[in-house]
Order: sequence, then C-alpha cells, then structure tokens
Amino acid sequence: MVKVYWLGVFILLLLIAGYSGVRIRGELVGDPPSVYNNMPGGLTIFASSEAVERRVDIIYSLDDIYRYDPGKYTLLIVGPDTRVDTSPRLRQWIEDGGLLIVMDETMNTEELLRGFDIYLESTPAIQEIATGVCSAGNANIRVVFNVYTVVYSTSNHTVLCRVNDKTTGLSRSIGRGMVIAIGDSSLVINEVLSKGGAWYGNRLFIDMVSNGRDLVVYEGGRTYTYSSTSVITQYIRGLILLASDASESILYIRNPLLKLLAVLTIILAILTVVLLKLGLSISHSRLPRR
Repeated sequence: MVKVYWLGVFILLLLIAGYSGVRIRGELVGDPPSVYNNMPGGLTIFASSEAVERRVDIIYSLDDIYRYDPGKYTLLIVGPDTRVDTSPRLRQWIEDGGLLIVMDETMNTEELLRGFDIYLESTPAIQEIATGVCSAGNANIRVVFNVYTVVYSTSNHTVLCRVNDKTTGLSRSIGRGMVIAIGDSSLVINEVLSKGGAWYGNRLFIDMVSNGRDLVVYEGGRTYTYSSTSVITQYIRGLILLASDASESILYIRNPLLKLLAVLTIILAILTVVLLKLGLSISHSRLPRR
C-alpha cells in the first residue's frame, strides 16, 4: 500500500507540473562543437582525453572566468551557436596572464575578437579540407582544416597557421596574457580525432599552444530544444483514453492481486511513454550542470 501511495503522489506531482507550463531544456540543436555533443561534430573525445591529463572545467558565462587563476588556465571558446559579447572581466583576466583560444569560422565571435583587434574575414567560410602548417614554439605542425576562414589583425601579431597563402590562425599579446584566434571550429571535433593519422597534429597543436595549462571550456553560447511540461497532461489524457478499454477488462479480474498488478502496469506504461516523450531519460546526461 505504501508503494501505491507514493505512486499516486508521483502522478499528482506530474499533473501539477503539467499544468504549470514550465519550459524544459532538451537536446542540443544540430551538431555543434560542444563537450555535451557525442555526435561527429562534438567535443566529447577531446574533452575526455584532456581530462585524463589535466583539469577540464566548464563555464556558461564569461564573467565566471575570474574564478580561475589566469596563470594556470586556458579558456576555450569553440564555434558558439549564438553571438558572444565582450566581457570586461574576461579582458582583465587575460591582461593578468590568462590565455584565450577562440576556434570559430562563423561571425558569432566577431564582437568578442574585435575587442582584441582580431577579425574574421566576412566572406563565407571556405568549404574544403586542406592541410595547413601551424607553429607552436619551435615546432611546425601539419594541421588539417575543414571549413575555415581567414583571420587577421591590424595590430602587432604573430601568425600561427597558414593554409597556402591564407592566415588561418594568429596570436596577440594582451597585457601579460594572450589571445589566439583560429578560423576553424572543427580542429578537434569527434570526427577528426577518431580518424588519427594525418589528423593527429590537430590535437597536438592545441595542446602545445595551450602551454600545458588546465582548461576551461565556454558552453554558454549553445542552442537547445525546449518543450513545455504541459505535454505531460496531454499525453496522460491520451494514454488514459487508450487504456480505457484495458481498464474495462480489468474489472472482470476476480483476483485482487492480479487486478492491482494490471492497474500498476497501465500506470507505469503511461509514465514511461511520457518520460520518453520528454526526452528526460535520453538527454539528461547531456544537460549542463550549473
């Protein structure tokens, strides 16, 4: 009886949540270079591999970077889905010795990079797979670019990467720190790192320019699908109607235990369909933990 009581309470809470109309964040839209995306365009292989060798943290606001020692951390911003605005705290963090690496071929980081006098070419990104040469310390590393754009600066800077005669990566000293801009967000995505071979230099280059520091990955610029909790009541109503025929047959069951089991089976089936429809059991592990 206790289990039945708590099951009833759970159903009541579901109905209350359903009528509240609260929005629920679901899965990532598309196939972005996110540490929560395990599809080809995601960064799960990179993040998990790096986490074995050094600390990897995640932030959702650039203002939160002040919590990390600028002399020990590198901030990664990789292909955000939405525009990333400037942050005075981020600039101060860099001037105090922080290292920022931006990998992006879209214009979503345009305003952020402009604050450091770094620009992405406004023409459409180059749609080709090409091998470039990137410099890290005294090493020249072969790096494979996928969809990329040209980066440039009107101030003193160091060219880090070239594809033929095009500059695809550069660095600028800002105070005691540095900003590195690379015009390709796919350098270390899952599809690239799973290939190995000629693509090995991609991760090696990122590891070398980050100077062995611990990593902070910015995930605040992602786009998610949303659903409303009102879908709970909609599906419960529909499934109850579908289960009505089964309920009528239950009335003819004489054994009380079998009747109770039949009722519980119908209720659990309804709850299972509702939860799966909301995607909670599938996307829960990929939702950001704040």
